[in-house]
Amino acid sequence: MNDEGWWGGSLLDAADPRSVWARSGSAVTFGTLRQETNRLTHTLTCYGIRRGATVAVHGTPSFTQLWCVFALWSIGAQVILLEPALGRAEREALLAMSAPQFVISVGERHAGEGRFVPECEVLVRRGRDGLPARTPHCVVQFSSGTTGRPKAAGRTAASLLTEVDRLGSLPLMPRRGECVAVLEPMAHSFALIGGVLHALAVGATVMFPASADSTAVVEAAARSHAVLGRPQHFAVLAAAPSGTDLPLLRLAVSGGDVLPVETAGAFARRYGVLIGQAYGTTETGIVSTDLAGAYGPESIGVPVPGLRTRVVAGALQVHVPCSPRPFGPRHHEGGGWLSTHDLVTRDPATGALWLRGRAGRTASGHDLLDIEAVLRAHRHVTEVVVLGPDPVEAHVAGTDELARADLSAWCRQFLGEQAVPRRFHVVPELTRSASGKVLRDRVRLHERGWAPRPGLAGRGR
Repeated sequence: MNDEGWWGGSLLDAADPRSVWARSGSAVTFGTLRQETNRLTHTLTCYGIRRGATVAVHGTPSFTQLWCVFALWSIGAQVILLEPALGRAEREALLAMSAPQFVISVGERHAGEGRFVPECEVLVRRGRDGLPARTPHCVVQFSSGTTGRPKAAGRTAASLLTEVDRLGSLPLMPRRGECVAVLEPMAHSFALIGGVLHALAVGATVMFPASADSTAVVEAAARSHAVLGRPQHFAVLAAAPSGTDLPLLRLAVSGGDVLPVETAGAFARRYGVLIGQAYGTTETGIVSTDLAGAYGPESIGVPVPGLRTRVVAGALQVHVPCSPRPFGPRHHEGGGWLSTHDLVTRDPATGALWLRGRAGRTASGHDLLDIEAVLRAHRHVTEVVVLGPDPVEAHVAGTDELARADLSAWCRQFLGEQAVPRRFHVVPELTRSASGKVLRDRVRLHERGWAPRPGLAGRGR
């Protein structure tokens, strides 16, 4: 493989070629990883992909997908990673935004199955009116779009390596010889960097579940020392059939969404391990962690070493050396300070951050997350999202008894009259983005054709 001068060459050379790099049913050694990456580097070069080319990658989660990404990086191309669960219209919109010169489709789309396939075919085609890389970013990912349209976020090689170093300095992260279950797709920032790249750097083995169903998730976790996933994955593990054991587990880390207190408690009682937190954004990578779960699920932990953060008007800001925007204006606004738009408080004694809501999204002096917490405490509510500020409305999912509950009275009891949402929508389940995060954008909810379940119209004031 031509990794002379390639920023990730040292990662691929970090481990014994006979050691197992990854498993998903079958095992792949570090030697096979290098061999397949080398083969695809040659193949993709024959298609005309060169340094500075822009290449979108989408399709079936697989070892092949990872080999493609490593091969493109070794060539010096800018990789545009697309979420595997995107619908055709969403995918085409992101391709139109990014204008790649090449589009690589990996495998077939197994609709609804969430399958991980060890090896599959690779289709390369030229993009329409594709443009070469306009920035030095080596990878472009897209925000989940839960609070608006997905935004493109680029990371440079230096920022990826810096994040890998920061994660490696955290004593609880997976280490050489251990297995780490990565339960979410590689198109997600934490799965790619905190899971795959960190494991490469330290010589750990990555465990990919063969599918998204509960059996595959449990099987991957049962063979791992560490589990990285989203709240829904830990809910699946907490509710696993009687007799399920995770004998090697010493670390569980949740990211990407708010971890319900109920899920954290059920998991800890079941397996004796507290779920830790990893908080970050697509633009910045990991910002703060509480890997041991010492502060509880309401905290997003302490900023990782070497990262500059500050709180301005209650909102958390992170300093990024160069603009994370790969398309559009290239100027770096705000002196490099990027707002997360998340409201936090900082514990002066420990430095731990506590998430309080979204900037500019409060109702009558109450953060929307406060209203969500009160509704979530209702015994018939399983999931809730509160949108605002005008009007404030609550989308609630729960048991069949929820239809008869007076949610207005419940909120009034704990929050007062002025904080009660104007509208309640009781739905079978909350609408989620392609990445599995709950949508918090009113416009996108209506675009998805949201409608209340017949006979379960919510009660407002």
